[in-house]
Amino acid sequence: MKNSILIVFVFLIMFFSNVSAQEHSEEKEHKPGLEAVLTGVSFYTPENGDFELGNEFLITYWTSHKWAFGGAYAIVYEDSGRIGHELSALVSHKPWTFLTINAGPTFIMPNSHRDTEVAFTLEAEYNYFFGNSGWHTGPVIGAQFGEHFKLMTGIHIGYEF
Repeated sequence: MKNSILIVFVFLIMFFSNVSAQEHSEEKEHKPGLEAVLTGVSFYTPENGDFELGNEFLITYWTSHKWAFGGAYAIVYEDSGRIGHELSALVSHKPWTFLTINAGPTFIMPNSHRDTEVAFTLEAEYNYFFGNSGWHTGPVIGAQFGEHFKLMTGIHIGYEF
């Protein structure tokens, strides 16, 4: 819980610093092309109090400066010592240059203790760009709606090709 509060606090600081910077400069236009993102993520399941860590790799193709489609693969280090695998098909929307919203179905792969599960993932990425280099980073928050409701928080680093 303390990590979630810290991530939200960092998100707010970066959000307001980026908004004020954009007021004084021209807004960066997002061009069509590929984007790759690596996220260190934590999952919290309120139903049973489970807290799990994982990594997510997301690749999207931006068809315009506002819309993209792509996929994600997540590896989840479960409390029981097992490793979970998740595949997502995502639609991404960028209402502002500093915010990306990803949404779509997630397929939680079967393993020795569960069957395939389907969930809906909704997440928001704050993007702090490093000049015009294409690199960006920031916090990620989201939720998975399925058989088990999960909250997600994390930090991402990405590159726009």
